[in-house]
Amino acid sequence: MRRLMRLAAAGCVLVAMPGTMALAQTVPGLKRDLDFDAMMKTVDLDDPSWRLEYKKPTSDGSSIGMFIGKGDTPTDRSFVPTNTSSVPEAEVVSYRLARFLGVSRIYYPVGYYKLGPEATAKFRDMVANTREFENDRIVNRNMVMTELKASPDSILGIYRLKPKTKMYAARSLGTEGHFNQRSPLARDIRAASPMPGDETMALEGVKGGRPDFPKQPVERQVELARQLSTIFVIDQLTGQWDRFWENLEASGDKNGRLKLVARDNGGATFDDWDEYDAYSRWVSRFDRDVIERLTALNGFLKGEAKEFSGFASVDAWKEAVGFIAPTSYAAFKKKLALLIEKREPALVAQFGDDTFFPPKSEEVVKLDAEDTCEED
Repeated sequence: MRRLMRLAAAGCVLVAMPGTMALAQTVPGLKRDLDFDAMMKTVDLDDPSWRLEYKKPTSDGSSIGMFIGKGDTPTDRSFVPTNTSSVPEAEVVSYRLARFLGVSRIYYPVGYYKLGPEATAKFRDMVANTREFENDRIVNRNMVMTELKASPDSILGIYRLKPKTKMYAARSLGTEGHFNQRSPLARDIRAASPMPGDETMALEGVKGGRPDFPKQPVERQVELARQLSTIFVIDQLTGQWDRFWENLEASGDKNGRLKLVARDNGGATFDDWDEYDAYSRWVSRFDRDVIERLTALNGFLKGEAKEFSGFASVDAWKEAVGFIAPTSYAAFKKKLALLIEKREPALVAQFGDDTFFPPKSEEVVKLDAEDTCEED
């Protein structure tokens, strides 16, 4: 049985403060991200033209929620409130932090959404009238029903589009909650190991995202290691414990490029320090650009810098990145300071430049710039 997360909020419910539904300022991102922001402003699930369907059990998920479609078209998005392994705050902060760090191409767009009275009533009927048999889903059902009883006319959750291409669980990197530390990429993200090179590699079981895409996608080993390291850094800051329950995915694009994607980032508890220590054991080699952005963010949050990514107010940044609970932000700020002020300098003192991956080649920079994630 999956480990149940520890929710700090009373009654296991996160209550959104005024203003968390919208971005106070523009959060940086790809065109796909900005298009998602614009789309979110138009969503109204009380509109009867939307078709709402109960999210049935799957082999890799136990969350209670809804799939959403328009008219007779297949469902292509979902709504999920707080579940044991799906915390809206963790989902949104992970994605928006990735945007601030310039790495959102390896994250799914996701935003807060609060159901209105009509959609809430439909959702309540679905939950109340569906019998669950699997233990985790029973726990999740009871959690959702408790929140619906406390707030009969609305419920906060996350709204997410389905990827347009098929994604594959990166099982060679970890399964059943355990990171495969014998994989080549596990070695490559450790500063004590040789630096990965530009030789291409594939991942077992991962194919192209569409039938007309190359069947065996590959990527430079150093770039896959860079992606994994960056996902782990964000996981460490958010307290992610759910990564290796089918929540690290990969796929190939139309050009045959392989890409890792962090999926379902809600299985996180910001003040979980066991996971912080685990990621410290796993990753000690970083993307220098990501660390430089985090260094600038740390200085801004401590009041040592007046601005970060166009934000002059820490409170405005906290709202824009999606923090709701003060305890979540406090834990994040503490973890960030430890990473930037203690761990990274200690690694540099020990390993020097081997602490960082080499800069991306001009070719990779160009390819990444062209990758707007439209295939997702």
